[in-house]
Amino acid sequence: MNHDELQQQTNAHYEDFPFDFLTEEDEQNIEQLQPPAFFRFTETYLRPGSKVAEIGCGPGRATLFMSNRGIDLLAVDISPASLSLAKRRAPNCKFLQATNLDLPLPDEAFDAVVSDGVIHHTPDAYTSFCENARILRPGGVMYVGVYRRKRYYYYVYTYLGRPIRWLEKRNWARFLVHASLLPIYYTVHLIKSRGKRTWQGAKNFFYDYIITPQATFHTYEEVVEWGRKNNLELVEYDENVGNVHSFVFLKTI
Repeated sequence: MNHDELQQQTNAHYEDFPFDFLTEEDEQNIEQLQPPAFFRFTETYLRPGSKVAEIGCGPGRATLFMSNRGIDLLAVDISPASLSLAKRRAPNCKFLQATNLDLPLPDEAFDAVVSDGVIHHTPDAYTSFCENARILRPGGVMYVGVYRRKRYYYYVYTYLGRPIRWLEKRNWARFLVHASLLPIYYTVHLIKSRGKRTWQGAKNFFYDYIITPQATFHTYEEVVEWGRKNNLELVEYDENVGNVHSFVFLKTI
């Protein structure tokens, strides 16, 4: 499958199943839903009026959080469905539909770039990383969160997920996936969320984690080398406890 075909599949996937799980209560308490590393990044590096590009905003979890802090934010996503949700949540922001592989934005235009759990879903994570670096001004900072290799989710997606994705693509088998796996997945999420997770929210999680057409996994050394090639110096790193590790880079030139 070439890049264009994979991009089309990914776009169609998130049109049908945007990674949206927020309830009205979640929206009112959006700070509490930010990953700790990302919350620290905003506290340390972003100020009211900072010109920030969020590349891959999805349905607006981080978008809403940053807009509440008075940031001059441009939120970008390839999915119209996701952008529609984000616009409803953060109407004061600017929005753009575009692919991370070829951003229609000028060089060195932003004080900060945010990419939280995005580039590993694109057809070419490194090209997406380079595009994010290109639009960052010298002295600016970039937050990147990507899936870690050799964490449990790597094995779930790669080995358990492969036959599930094969079944889900076939009409005769899709019902089996929905009838057998989704109730279990929903129950687990309901318990973990203390009764707050909706059925649709759990279903969107399932499709993002298991069914998504593209998920790549990257080591610390790999991402740091990406930064070096793009004049980015690593200033903070967080292993985190889940599937994603996060990096904060400073653009030196």
